[in-house]
Amino acid sequence: KKRVGCPKMEITKDEETLDIEIWKIKQILKSLSEFRGNGTSMISLVVPPGDQISRVQKMLSDEYSTASNIKSRVNRLSVQSAIISTQQRLKLFQKVPENGLILYCGTVLDEYNKEKKITFDIEPFKPINTSLYLCDNKFHTDVLFALMENEEKNWFHNN
Repeated sequence: KKRVGCPKMEITKDEETLDIEIWKIKQILKSLSEFRGNGTSMISLVVPPGDQISRVQKMLSDEYSTASNIKSRVNRLSVQSAIISTQQRLKLFQKVPENGLILYCGTVLDEYNKEKKITFDIEPFKPINTSLYLCDNKFHTDVLFALMENEEKNWFHNN
């Protein structure tokens, strides 16, 4: 580890990289938390470490079947499209990363009220010990925000 000098403390490159990663994730989360969509076509998925991708894929297949009962054709198709996109993104992973996986996928409205499909996958920098699956008109980012707030408190407490 190369050490970088600061007036009152030294920061390792690893700590500096973590700080940059936390800042980047916060910016992404801020944007994600502001997005809104029509109906319940925005999926927030948190997969804890140790879970199986195959189990999550099966759960999503079951949800796809359940979504076929949504009366509104537009909402039904939108939810099913988000589930398919989430399944496609999950196929990029052989297994759940060591700290878990967070996926945000769905159709959002941009500033001109036009629909835009987005998908984000985030591998947390430390283990996330919760699971979550929600379809809503917004992304649920509070789990990851809480993880980062705890990390900042620990960093200040330990230094």
